[in-house]
Amino acid sequence: MDEYGGTSVFGDGVDVVVLREENGRTVPVAGLRPVDLADGQAPGPESLSELLDSTVRLTAIEGTPATVLDALRAIPVPATFAASPWLIDSHPIVVRDGVGTVGAWAVRYSDAIGLRVLSPVEDLDDDDQDG
Repeated sequence: MDEYGGTSVFGDGVDVVVLREENGRTVPVAGLRPVDLADGQAPGPESLSELLDSTVRLTAIEGTPATVLDALRAIPVPATFAASPWLIDSHPIVVRDGVGTVGAWAVRYSDAIGLRVLSPVEDLDDDDQDG
């Protein structure tokens, strides 16, 4: 329920920050600056901007299965996110070569399509090759 006594118009959702691992560094998909998720300091303005630009809200109303939302909520909020009022409720998804996992679910990220959650039985090798 929101502060006005109703349900949020955005539905029951989870904010995720999509990050990519490259060359041993964790970088927002919409940025260039590496992020240390274990750092207890809030990100600086430039890093915060990149992290917010890399944030996606997944909701049940848009078709995200409840089991995926539960798996996302189970991902601990990193220390650097917890130190920021803008990211305190956000959970990270880290992709390597555009592919990651959330519990038993596979995720794929590409700049062209964005974040997709695939069923656990889908084979990522048979998916399109755009990222």
